[in-house]
Amino acid sequence: MKSRNSSSTTLVDTPAAALKVAQNNKRGSSSLKNRGKGVVKEGGGEGDQSEQQVHIWTERERRKRMRTMFTNLQALLPQLPSKADKSTIVDEAISYIKTLHQTLQALEKQKLEKLQGLLNLDSEPSAVSVITTSQATREAFMASQGPSKPFPPPSMITTSTPPSGFQTWFSPNVVLNMWGEDAQICICSAKKQGLLATILHILEKHGLDVVSAHISSGHHRCTYMIHAHAGGGSCGQFPESSLSVEDTFKLAAGEMNLWLLSC
Repeated sequence: MKSRNSSSTTLVDTPAAALKVAQNNKRGSSSLKNRGKGVVKEGGGEGDQSEQQVHIWTERERRKRMRTMFTNLQALLPQLPSKADKSTIVDEAISYIKTLHQTLQALEKQKLEKLQGLLNLDSEPSAVSVITTSQATREAFMASQGPSKPFPPPSMITTSTPPSGFQTWFSPNVVLNMWGEDAQICICSAKKQGLLATILHILEKHGLDVVSAHISSGHHRCTYMIHAHAGGGSCGQFPESSLSVEDTFKLAAGEMNLWLLSC
């Protein structure tokens, strides 16, 4: 009896030998099928398949989030067409951000110019007139109470003049007293939500440090007495403006006054 497989021919004399040859042929064909596919250990197939599914799900979610972000970004760019590729969206977003930054700088510059224009309305003549009036009143009082001998001319009276470097600026809601790199800011206003936070933000924006602050509050109004220090010069958010310490204090006080008037 002969038994033939795909690779060789074997002579079989007994049924037992034929069975053995058939089993060998089956194992050989099975090994040919599995050749090049690797060997999978028992119990490892399910774990590998689970990891692959997790990876596929993660990648799908990542792509979904990316599509959503690009859609939201495209919605913020009004000049883009509805069908735009991702590179176009990114390029337009960068250009739009630069344009917004330039617009912000231009608006800040206009704001500075307007505030400086308001501050240029000089309040010193009124202060001088007050001092002159007080001098005349005091001289008249002293003339009526004292002897009749002549007094020295007003230019000789030095005690009535303010100290050197001391300046005062005032507005309807804010009074500013400056001396060197320090200033006392007095703010009186009706109770407004966020007033103190706004005052501190304005001082910080112009590079002014708060040395001390005293706050008093009534039923309907609040008074803030703030001692501020310029720290050697005006830095803040507008270093390019090259403002003096005095102008920096005036600019901050004017900004506070505008905020109070606009609320």
